[in-house]
Order: sequence, then structure tokens, then C-alpha cells
Amino acid sequence: MLSPERETSEWRVIGRGDERICYQHPDDPGRCVKLSRREKAKQTRRELRYFRRLKRRGVPFTLIPEFFGAVEDAERIGIEQALILDERGELPPNAGEYLARPLAPAQLERFRAGLEALRDYLLAYNVIPCDLVMSNLLVLEREDATLVMLIDGLGASEAIPLAEHVPWLGRQKIRRKWKKFMKKTLMPRLEATQGRQPS
Repeated sequence: MLSPERETSEWRVIGRGDERICYQHPDDPGRCVKLSRREKAKQTRRELRYFRRLKRRGVPFTLIPEFFGAVEDAERIGIEQALILDERGELPPNAGEYLARPLAPAQLERFRAGLEALRDYLLAYNVIPCDLVMSNLLVLEREDATLVMLIDGLGASEAIPLAEHVPWLGRQKIRRKWKKFMKKTLMPRLEATQGRQPS
């Protein structure tokens, strides 16, 4: 897909990070491409390795984006994945954006259930998050449930990622990161959102 002749300047930018830019795939709006410069591609190389391992293990891509492979040219390397869209074909809010909205009690209840389902998924398949932050969680409201998906920041960041190979260590790491994220980041935002509800 990439080539020296193919410029990305006309591609739709979906997100930017310190290392890479996420684009909507120019030929398939249901996919995205996360591109890094080769000299600044530590996160991308780690995630490529990790997604390949998940595919070999047969992990279902239900609450993380499906992985389609690597894309590269002489200067860039990237990941091609499913682009998470809502039922209208639009980008869903991340968890921070979602909790900034006026939400009914039923919406908050379904959001909490979606969070619990994501935690259970990570534990069941030993999917290691390295960066649990609000912007990496997308919230999709469906008619009967709310999905919370982890779209970025996957794979152990250690040089020797034992947690990826030893399920017991992996589950310990997941529980530790989840507890810290909930206590320091998400619960205060949930409480603030609940506090804005009309009495």
C-alpha cells in the first residue's frame, strides 16, 4: 500500500501521538493505518510483534481492533488495523469525551458493564495493556449494551516481556494496571459525571 510515490498528505488524520500518526485507510474506510518514521518506531515495532503473537495464539479481536498486518516503505513503518466506527460510520468518543457528556443513569450502568467486560476479556486472553489511558478506550453505544474497546497501547513494554509468555504473570500485570487506572483516572471522572446528573 505504501510506496515512495504515495504521499500521505491527503489522507484523513484520525489521531496523533508522540511517535506516529493514525490515518483512515485511503482505500478502505473501515481500516486505519498507524505510521511511524523508521527512526522513531519503537512503539510500532513492539505492537507489530505483539499483534502477530496474538494472531498466532488465536486471540479473538472482539474488544481490540483486528490486525491485518504491517505496512512499510523506505522511510516509514506502520500497522494496518480495523478502524472502530459507530453504527453511523462515525468515530466514537473516547472514554474521556464520553464521560464529559450528560449521561443518564442507565448509560452509566451500561458503561460500567462495558468496562467490566473489557477487563474480563484482557484477563481471559492475557492481552497486556501497556498504556491504559482514557484516550485509548473507545465507547460504542449499542441498542442493548455499551462496548468499551482498547484501541492502542498494547503489549508489555519490558525488554523481556515475561507477562506475555507466562499467563499468571500476565494476569497479575493486567489486574495491577487496571486497579491503578480505575482508582487514579476513571473513578474520579465517573463520580464527577454522576455528580452532574439532575436530582
